[in-house]
Amino acid sequence: MSGDFLEIAREHWARYPLMEPRDFAKLAYQSEFGPAHMAQSPDKVLAALLAERKEAGMEALPPEPIGGGLCRFHITGGLSTLWELPLAGRMFRRTMALGSGTAEGLSEKLEVLASLPVPGMGESLERWRREGCPPVSHSEAFRSAYNPHYRVLRLDYARYLPALVPLEKLAREKTPAVIAIDGRCGSGKTSFAAAASESLVCSSNVVHMDDFYLPPERRAENWMDVPAGNMDLERFREEVLGPARAGETILCRAYDCQTGQMREAEPLEEGLTIVEGTYSQHPTLAGCYDLKVFLTCEREEQTRRLRAREGDYFPTFDRVWRALEERYFAACGTERGADLVVDTTGFFD
Repeated sequence: MSGDFLEIAREHWARYPLMEPRDFAKLAYQSEFGPAHMAQSPDKVLAALLAERKEAGMEALPPEPIGGGLCRFHITGGLSTLWELPLAGRMFRRTMALGSGTAEGLSEKLEVLASLPVPGMGESLERWRREGCPPVSHSEAFRSAYNPHYRVLRLDYARYLPALVPLEKLAREKTPAVIAIDGRCGSGKTSFAAAASESLVCSSNVVHMDDFYLPPERRAENWMDVPAGNMDLERFREEVLGPARAGETILCRAYDCQTGQMREAEPLEEGLTIVEGTYSQHPTLAGCYDLKVFLTCEREEQTRRLRAREGDYFPTFDRVWRALEERYFAACGTERGADLVVDTTGFFD
């Protein structure tokens, strides 16, 4: 962790060479605690964003990672007040609620900062420690030089924001609605679905295609040669898509691959239904959705993510499941048929 934060601090110093010790302290505080100290109502959050949008420049700035899965999301005059700012406001409040930093974590980051050759750094940080490390504002030099207008958000929220705008628009204009998130393994389908569910204007249910595997005894002998040959698409259509499109309560029964048993039915409330997982946009299902999103990433990064996720099982996963998935995409034209394609390469650095 120390090495990672040191690199982050150096990158910020290179980008903002007029940073003073209190600006580094603010970086450490935000990296550890996010915006947890800022208790604000939804109306105040949106009003502040609108005001800052008027003061901010028009240059589009990318999210700046600050460690801990967080970033500085820049408010610019180019942001749309209609869709993006309300979304950003909800993401900000969600990030506030998820704050989980510790005094020990902050102390470690301050030790890292003390190693930087910044004039007055040691004395300034020590003085701040004695004060109890309260939230700190940027220095006058930083504000004058860089005109900062940003909010601390979860990094995945900020990077998904442009792709969430069409979902927000749909959620405002049509209820019930059904959205499908298909794409390559390791591309972030589950986290994108979670970000949407937590951030969109209306209540949302997330349904996972992994809950609709066919039991092995019900699969055809050549199931590996058939796109979605391991999936119970008929049950998925009856239990999820039919009720979702009709605005009825969904009774979702998940198949447990470990036990080979069906779990108890879980009722899902009416509203927006988000279906995530490979095969969700199979040709027999594709016409049932109001919006189809396809997630992808570069092969090398996908491999890195899958190695980290699967561990020792990766060689088998790569040989069997990733290969089956790619054959499905090629045979069914899934990426070409999507309404929106999102490349998540670099999203989770």
